[in-house]
Amino acid sequence: MNVVADVTFPAPPVVVSLRDYDIPYAAPLPVPGYPVICVTACDPKHPDFEVTGPLCARQGINQTFSSFRWRVAAPSGYDGVSKDLKDVSSDTFFTSTRSITLDSVYFSTGSRVQCIARAYSVDGDAGLESSSAPVSINREGGLCPPRYEGTFGADPFTAKLQYTGPDDEDLPNLVRVEVAIPHRDGMIPVLSTRALTNFELTLSRDGIRIGNHRCSNLLDFHEVRTEHGFLTNETRTSQLVNEVEPYQYSADLRSPASLRFYRALDLESCLWRWVAYYTMSELVTQCGGVTTTDGQVLDVVQSYVSVAVPLYVSYIFHSPVATGGWQHTDLTTHLRLSFVYDTSILWHQGIGAPATSELDGHLYPTAMRIREDGRLVVSFRTEARFRGIFVKTHKAVTQRSSVTSEQHPDLTFTLELLRSQPTYAQPEQQWQFVSDLAVRDYSGKYKVLLVPCTVTEDVAYSLPLLCNPRDPVEFDLQVRFQQVSDPVPEEFTLSTIFHLMRRRELWLSDLTTDFDTESDVSFYPGERIYGRVMINPVQALGVGFHVTLEKCFICTGVDGYVPKYNPGTEEYGCVADSPNLLHNFKIIDKGAPDSVKFEYQGKAFNARLAADDGEPDVIGLLNQPGADGFSLDSSPLFEVAYGRQWFVHCIYTVRSEENAARGIGKRDVTSQGRLHHAVAAFASPQGASRRARRARRASQEPRAGDNGRGTNMHRLSLRNRPAGSLEPGVTGEDSPFPLVPLLVALACVVAAGSVAAAVVLARRRQGKILPPGYMTVAGNGTSATNRHRGTVDPRYYHTHEDNTEV
Repeated sequence: MNVVADVTFPAPPVVVSLRDYDIPYAAPLPVPGYPVICVTACDPKHPDFEVTGPLCARQGINQTFSSFRWRVAAPSGYDGVSKDLKDVSSDTFFTSTRSITLDSVYFSTGSRVQCIARAYSVDGDAGLESSSAPVSINREGGLCPPRYEGTFGADPFTAKLQYTGPDDEDLPNLVRVEVAIPHRDGMIPVLSTRALTNFELTLSRDGIRIGNHRCSNLLDFHEVRTEHGFLTNETRTSQLVNEVEPYQYSADLRSPASLRFYRALDLESCLWRWVAYYTMSELVTQCGGVTTTDGQVLDVVQSYVSVAVPLYVSYIFHSPVATGGWQHTDLTTHLRLSFVYDTSILWHQGIGAPATSELDGHLYPTAMRIREDGRLVVSFRTEARFRGIFVKTHKAVTQRSSVTSEQHPDLTFTLELLRSQPTYAQPEQQWQFVSDLAVRDYSGKYKVLLVPCTVTEDVAYSLPLLCNPRDPVEFDLQVRFQQVSDPVPEEFTLSTIFHLMRRRELWLSDLTTDFDTESDVSFYPGERIYGRVMINPVQALGVGFHVTLEKCFICTGVDGYVPKYNPGTEEYGCVADSPNLLHNFKIIDKGAPDSVKFEYQGKAFNARLAADDGEPDVIGLLNQPGADGFSLDSSPLFEVAYGRQWFVHCIYTVRSEENAARGIGKRDVTSQGRLHHAVAAFASPQGASRRARRARRASQEPRAGDNGRGTNMHRLSLRNRPAGSLEPGVTGEDSPFPLVPLLVALACVVAAGSVAAAVVLARRRQGKILPPGYMTVAGNGTSATNRHRGTVDPRYYHTHEDNTEV
């Protein structure tokens, strides 16, 4: 044997249905709806193994090391013309296109399938590839054929919610969600409580799937963040004793993820049955459910509660010619569950008065914000649980209703009563307090003292109030609110650079040296923000690869939260809904443009990709293979409270030149079309600081990743336009005319002249005017000069024709 030569299979592999793996020599055409397997010449199941087996052993081929890839051609059309074979590379979270078997989702009736196997030696050295003859999928005899051949659509599904109750031995007091979906060959059923779009991304292993669809069958058992999920670690149904089809549960030929997913499919009835259990809290906080109290029933301590959970179901089929590689039919419904709960304030418990209070009441916080001047504003409403009313002041007592903070003893607050119900029968009242000064962090416990004023049963409400003031009722209000978020650095970790800029000509240019200096700008209302993602010039991939933006999101955090994209710690940046995000909007989606947010507070984002820019000069950016861009209007970003910070999160791909034109379409086999994420931050308007001050402050701030701070971000500021500004965005620091340097130079000249005149007058009084010259003052009070020697007064020294007193 020649040990230098590459090993190779002695005969081509054959493709058969997995159900016919034991009889490949007499196997009919593969049936739709069941996986196919690639049988190599070194596999004992190969029809000619009696001849090829000894040759494999002589070459030292290890069959278990063999690698595989697949090619599929779409069924021929009505004209009978065959389609070309194309590499299959659309992996999903439960299937692989690089294994010995190819899942049935990748082909349909009439498709042609080919496998390419590579041999490996016993030492693990790769050998040569060997291709099988293309085999056609049978047009008849599928496991679950469609009801009407050649139709595109979906049969209806059934879904229901059921409360298990306390008597269930295994899963008590949970909500059981069951969805039954009719199956047809080649179909993937996907269900989620969030809207389903862009299935190339949704079905992939990217973190977007985990962050967006927390209550769905898109999560494998180890990815589920709730107590239970639709997928478990089980690979076969307990009710099924024997396999319906050969190798149906073979862990050697099919991946464990595939077995876990297909556990929900009953091949005998052709029905998917998905079952999951959730707590009420999970349905509301994780699954997007909405609770409503319909009305009081039974008595005053019980209420009728309804929970509505949205359900989105998509029937997905692989298509080599469809955008993204998948075609789908989408359905939606709402699941509702009503039950009696033992309290009438479900999830809306107010802050009650302490048990030691003589009178009772409840305080409900309703809103909290920071004004433009940095002061805290808190709104709340109260309910008096006595006959009477809370008052701000009363002439019969000196004590007033007030607000204090233990953590901020020097901070005072102004409390105002905004409105009140005109009744003494437990009225609702709306209040608001504002801090008299601004601080960076308002977090802490606040004591709200309200003066109650009581009346007897026979007193009717009237103005002015006729009531008896009592001792104040105390409420404790916990607040966590920061005015400024953590600093955000500018480093990006994926060998790709994310810049935001104001100048369109720089956005379109191919220069790489000016981006770092010109991207540190401020944006004003009405200006256009230009974003650019580009491959690091140091690691440029050349014209063979293209950067393509797919989606862009913007968001702002709650209580100074800085979003990060790290799926390993369940942080998904701006992509997924999170209790830490106040707002998160998708402003650009290349694959689903109708799913984006077009405006905020009546101000349009006008966000668009560079490819959608209507100006002819954008061709300068589109011709750069290593860069892509987008733009949006800045006006909506100013419609938030002072001190907030907007973050931009973009998802992009780096693709080969062949596949870049397809955008969100089929991924490239070589690059695998990996998804990448980039995030940038906008600080809200906080004054017109100068560039030098901004640079000095930035150099003092912690770097990305320090102490758990956000990564992949850089700090940019939003500013209100200066009064009297004639040109948007142009200030002294950005003006092309060097006004500031001239003013500084003029001030220096005037100062130097004034000092020189003062020194001359002082020396004349003392009779010691030094002649011009260059000298150095020695430590013992003597000086050396090239023209004079002698002792001089050490209080004077001579530098560049300027006598200066020290």
